[in-house]
Amino acid sequence: MKPPRFVLLAFLLVLVMGVIALPVSASSIITTGYFDDSVKEFEADGLYNFTYSVNSTRAISNIQFKAPKGTELNYTITYGAGNSLSGFISYLPGDIDFFGFGEGVTTINIGISTAYREFIDTGLIPKWEIVGYAQEREDNGTVSSKGYCIYDLALGSGGIGIHAGFIAYEPVADIQPIESITFTSNKPVWIEIKTAGRTGIQTVISKSLTETAWEWINLAVSLAVFVKDLILGMFAWIKFLFVDNLLMIVSIYLSINMAVAACTSRNIFQFFGRFINNQIKLFHFILGLWQILINILATFRGIFRL
Repeated sequence: MKPPRFVLLAFLLVLVMGVIALPVSASSIITTGYFDDSVKEFEADGLYNFTYSVNSTRAISNIQFKAPKGTELNYTITYGAGNSLSGFISYLPGDIDFFGFGEGVTTINIGISTAYREFIDTGLIPKWEIVGYAQEREDNGTVSSKGYCIYDLALGSGGIGIHAGFIAYEPVADIQPIESITFTSNKPVWIEIKTAGRTGIQTVISKSLTETAWEWINLAVSLAVFVKDLILGMFAWIKFLFVDNLLMIVSIYLSINMAVAACTSRNIFQFFGRFINNQIKLFHFILGLWQILINILATFRGIFRL
């Protein structure tokens, strides 16, 4: 008997969203579990520097940055009894750059661990970096170390999603919930901070790989039907608009576009100028929709991470 489709979808979600792995000889780095009481505690855009500390009952479950091209950001997290870890995020143009288009170079660091990546870049979508908790797992399934990580939820030449291996990990002797985050940046950045109960975080970051994996699978099964319906609905609308009625949609768009340009122009040159500007606006609108899609995928991904 074939397994139900929603079960297959659940396992696919686990494989795609659940675990970030970085091969390191005979071990891998993975983010640890999820917090079922995690909530968005703070969100702001356009910040150059910021400090956030939790109260006595809460702790930080993850910190997310969106950094525009040209960003050089330094951050410090504190944990336990006055312990701290510092790191940085660098998103700069590469050797080949034409008004922001070309090569991008992203470097992320925490402690003494650094990850580096070059990619084809438009410069229009900011890099999405996430600070959280991680474990180092041996091939036999045992956990050899626990610590903190920063990883890249990126869009580049490798496609959408987590870039395999693009994670920096710093093991510590005694892992504790994150108490605060401080950062300074040369460019305005977006930041989101999620918190959860301190006791719950301590329990999750101390769990074994097997316990964490089963939590992911159980949560994936519970969400699979909703995700399936959402995806099928999106594709149904895309098919209706851009497959079944593509000719009609293009004709309506061009007709309205040309009519508006003609009614607001005094001569043929102004007409063509307005028409071209409208196409540029359409291009930016499509990029905006693309960013929304990335955010939706990242939100689903976020359910499974710390």
